[in-house]
Amino acid sequence: MIDKTKIKTVFVDVDDTVWWFTENSKLSLRHVYDAFGLAAWQPSYERFRDIYLSKNAELWNLYHHGKIKKDFLVTERFRYTLQQIGVTQRLDELGAEIDEEYLHFLAQQSILVPGAKELLEYLNCHYRVHALSNGFKGTQQQKLLSGGISHLIDKVIISDDCGFTKPMREIFDYALSECGAEAESTVMIGDNADADILGARNAGWHTIYFNIKGTAPCREADANVDSLLEVKEIL
Repeated sequence: MIDKTKIKTVFVDVDDTVWWFTENSKLSLRHVYDAFGLAAWQPSYERFRDIYLSKNAELWNLYHHGKIKKDFLVTERFRYTLQQIGVTQRLDELGAEIDEEYLHFLAQQSILVPGAKELLEYLNCHYRVHALSNGFKGTQQQKLLSGGISHLIDKVIISDDCGFTKPMREIFDYALSECGAEAESTVMIGDNADADILGARNAGWHTIYFNIKGTAPCREADANVDSLLEVKEIL
């Protein structure tokens, strides 16, 4: 249980916690599929999308745990996808071009997770609210601007800032230092049981797991919620 009277600081993850990455990514993948004429190699957009999403998830898991570098992640996800749909020339160059356009278009999208703005407005009345993300510097800040919620978040702490990624202990300690917070009075809200919840718990933070995908509850979390507005009942 979380004693909200002792909480002073709340950190939220960005992607699929407040800014709806899953939905915004679908729009962005469709954009690059059309813009780069990828139907010439793979007539099924759904097939292209599924190949990319599977590879991207695999690479992000490796990135979370420091097993690959950011540069490899952003070049490999589209390079691999292009290779799988039959592209044989300029794989590296084309993959890099597509990734650049994808990230630019993605950051302009504005779809928020249901309840995100209302929750952030509520939290701001009671706590200091920051974001803690493994996303890329610049891109994450633009997402919050595009979603119209940047004014509801004090500081945005990005893995690029410190060279460590969630769930590494170092990024959580860095976030506390940057925001003048203490572990025992801090809560992490996130949708990733590994990166957000286990990472924060190992750093001595309180945790709320946002089960946006409706999977099994996270037993390590102090609380589990299926919708963001449920957090108002906890904090």
